[in-house]
Amino acid sequence: MLAIQNSTPMMDEVDISVPINKIPEVLTRIEELETEVKMRIPSFGHAGDGNLHIYLCSDKDSKDIFAQKSKKVISELYKKAKEVDGNMSGEHGIGYARQAYFEDYYGQDYTNLLREIKKVFDPNGIINPDKIFPLK
Repeated sequence: MLAIQNSTPMMDEVDISVPINKIPEVLTRIEELETEVKMRIPSFGHAGDGNLHIYLCSDKDSKDIFAQKSKKVISELYKKAKEVDGNMSGEHGIGYARQAYFEDYYGQDYTNLLREIKKVFDPNGIINPDKIFPLK
């Protein structure tokens, strides 16, 4: 990862998990996205358990263009993960970075259920405040 980080002025990371037999299909989609958005997208991961670390590298784009391209790529990667019965996150969890995509990926009912469970066990919002989704 450090080599990738040192090779580009701006970078974002996506980690998805997919069934092992679907890794080639996902890698093909990553290659297609590289061409579509004109962005270098190296990836590596734990192939044995289906975790892929995908790095979005901006070698020449402005911050705004990189943000636009990244949003498109991330959305497409999550779409592909869902299509192959994968998950929008590997071992890194949801946290802050994936909040904006969580409800689209899992649906409003599931998101609301998790939010209600969070309220039961953490009514004051002191455990990992605002991670995954804000308590509202």
